[in-house]
Amino acid sequence: MTPVSSRAGVRNHEAEEFGPLPTYLELAMATAAATAYDTTTAQESRTLLPRLSIVEKAIAVSIAALALYGTALVADGLYIKAKAELSQILLKRAFAAELRGEDTKPWPWADFTTEAEVTAPRLGKHAIVLSGASGEALAFGPAWLANTPQPGDEGTSVIAAHRDTHFRWLKDVKPGDEIEVTRRDGKVLTFKAGEGRIVPWDQSGIDPAAQGRHLVLATCWPFGATERGPLRYIVEAELVDPQPTSTVPAANTKPLSQRE
Repeated sequence: MTPVSSRAGVRNHEAEEFGPLPTYLELAMATAAATAYDTTTAQESRTLLPRLSIVEKAIAVSIAALALYGTALVADGLYIKAKAELSQILLKRAFAAELRGEDTKPWPWADFTTEAEVTAPRLGKHAIVLSGASGEALAFGPAWLANTPQPGDEGTSVIAAHRDTHFRWLKDVKPGDEIEVTRRDGKVLTFKAGEGRIVPWDQSGIDPAAQGRHLVLATCWPFGATERGPLRYIVEAELVDPQPTSTVPAANTKPLSQRE
């Protein structure tokens, strides 16, 4: 057998072993069959939303909108609480300077100054009190209402704060609890809390000129609500010792709004 005939025989044997090669038409048909399922699945996914009814589409859009709104509320709530907590660090530094007799603001653009520190010893809660109950002041801490006496002076002094940040502990104050107030002039005053009460904002019954030395802590009600309503939660307290203990030499005896 010649070499040429030998090589031809080998090629014939390999062709018989693998069978006849597919034609171009057969390859095209096989490819179409293999991709038919993927094409159908993609088309079904693209046509899923159009197949929904108008009511179903409205429900789907509403669910998506509620999810986005809920996420925004959570993010906003975390931001407000973080801002309230972090700002108290700067406020404490400013209040310490006030006790040393230095006129200072917690940050240069603040439209308020620190007036006092209010503490609930049993609860382990405390916060720096600011002058004026403006929107900016209440965002950073409790605010002393400037149209009421200073804590410890004759009459009723009022300190207000938000229910979800600095006064969220107010609901836990019990009758007989001590409330301590350190004023910017260094005087430390102790008040005894009474029963908390819920009143309309315009029917609080608070009299700034009342006889005696009273303290009112006020916030919105109900606790945990996200929208401001017409009701307020008020805790009234009476001064225990009319002779306060001074912790530092008296340097600032008047609020900033009354000093020249």
